[in-house]
Amino acid sequence: MEPLNTGKDFHKPGYIYAFFCWGIFALYCIFQQTDRLLRYLARRERLLGKAGTATAWHQRVSRVGLPAFLEYVIPIPFITTMIPIKHILGVFLLIVFNLVFMFLAPFKYAEGVTSFPQAAISIGTFDRRAAYVGMVNWSMVFVLGSRNTIVTRMSGMTFEGLIPFHRWIARIGFCEFLPHFVWRMYRGYLKGGDAKATLFWDIEQGTGTIAMIGFLIIFCTSFEWIRRRFFEVFYYMHIVGIIIAIIAACWHEVACFYYFIPSVILWFFDRCWRSYQSWVCKVNTISVDPAINHRTSPSNVNPGITRVLFEYDRLRDYHPGQYVFVSLVKRTRSLRDYFSYLNWHPMTISEVFGQQQDSSSVPEERVAVSGTEKKTGIAMVDERSATDMEETFGVRRRHVALDSDKTAASLHIKALGEYTKTLTEDMNVRVDGPYGPRLEFQDYPVVICFAAGIGITPALTIIKDAVERRAAGIQTVRTEQVHLIWAVRTLDELDPFMDLLTYCCEQAADAKLPVHLRLDVYVTREEQEHLYKDANHWFESLEGCSVTFGGRPDIPQCMQMIADGMVGIPHQDVWVHTCGSDQFMSGVLNQAFKRHWHAHHETFEF
Repeated sequence: MEPLNTGKDFHKPGYIYAFFCWGIFALYCIFQQTDRLLRYLARRERLLGKAGTATAWHQRVSRVGLPAFLEYVIPIPFITTMIPIKHILGVFLLIVFNLVFMFLAPFKYAEGVTSFPQAAISIGTFDRRAAYVGMVNWSMVFVLGSRNTIVTRMSGMTFEGLIPFHRWIARIGFCEFLPHFVWRMYRGYLKGGDAKATLFWDIEQGTGTIAMIGFLIIFCTSFEWIRRRFFEVFYYMHIVGIIIAIIAACWHEVACFYYFIPSVILWFFDRCWRSYQSWVCKVNTISVDPAINHRTSPSNVNPGITRVLFEYDRLRDYHPGQYVFVSLVKRTRSLRDYFSYLNWHPMTISEVFGQQQDSSSVPEERVAVSGTEKKTGIAMVDERSATDMEETFGVRRRHVALDSDKTAASLHIKALGEYTKTLTEDMNVRVDGPYGPRLEFQDYPVVICFAAGIGITPALTIIKDAVERRAAGIQTVRTEQVHLIWAVRTLDELDPFMDLLTYCCEQAADAKLPVHLRLDVYVTREEQEHLYKDANHWFESLEGCSVTFGGRPDIPQCMQMIADGMVGIPHQDVWVHTCGSDQFMSGVLNQAFKRHWHAHHETFEF
């Protein structure tokens, strides 16, 4: 391999742009880790029964943010149905930075010495400068598309949060390859005058063409319309395209090794870890059965909901709101069914049963046993062990038989496409995860969850965790009010979660630390009202619950009613979670940001 010649004019923009990008990322990581440290210290102070310097600083830092209008989400026709305005601005600035580095890097080193190349007027120089900057972008694309890397650990961002950046940076990099590709085709045509010379004049020209074909395959199959309707096509073409592109690009230009290989190594270790989780960590399928069968549903309008219950050791590291990638394969399978092992679908966990490990080894997740012990010193106990009794009670009442050292979880899957409509009991479950953010809702006095349909599943884990920990007297949990606004088509959609909702209401009523739980359900089909009144529906007996028929929730009105009831609570100390259709989530997010509330939405845009 030839040594890297960093003195080449078209190479300078590449490595300087790489240092710039990773420098910005390092600064962001420092800010993120500082915020985590302040949160840890603030929880320590709450545990000690005081609010000191760390608490004050954490409140200041947590309230630092962009203007509300930059947080708003909007659709872009034919591109995406929901994107924050701040991301649009960020992409625009990234494009500007790319152009600056392509034309001007490495800027000015000394007085009277400028690096702006006189040959920049030459397309033959510019096209390679653009290609090198594009290589840097694509080296970041690998990292941003991995589930377990130093990027996710240090930045606090998660796989689903990084995927939008993965897509945008990939598109920018692809556009930067185009000038190089078009110009070299033109040069090849001048030399040979035919199609073969245009694309395959020599080895360098041919490998460059093959690499571009690989990138083109990825680009053309990654549009949202294809991703949502033909996910397998998108997934397999990604794998085929990237293998072709990387091998051909490194053959085409030796410098590609220096940009691509470090990222490929990180991706390779990510794949090894994911394979270990999904193939070595044992998953025991307990049951796969219908929670709502659309064929026997009284309303005859539900598409059906399947409940998958499984044991999985890595659930001990689970945090509320996280999800897993699941592969469901028939036990009695044909040759074609073996390909299902390659199909992994993200699904949100609806509930976890059994013992979980302490969610963190640091004191921020531990609690004082009682107020009287503060006089002689703080007795520290495991937060999870404080809820062992409640966990056992919950498992027993929902008829899930587990060994004392086992951890199980449930998934509720709505039958929407061909994949989910064919789920049966004769299924083998493989799991990769859990993934997703560690949601810091416990630092907010008010937690509001907006859900539509099956989007209730992540909200339930959040509500259950907040209510259980307040019920157990966990002093690091500030949450005093928990609100759920849930839109469903029919009353049948409540039934799969009857035991869990009843359990949460019982826990809130007997909590050691006060917690107000309010559940508001909106049934969009007005004809369902007689089923509720005539059948003495179980939901009617729960305290703090209400049902409205014939419409969706008025999101601004719901938020205003909650805000009016926040007596003595700062208006910014509200955490909002939403999961549902893009239109539904956009309405919730924009109203939350308008009030300067913290908001998180659950979505899988792969």
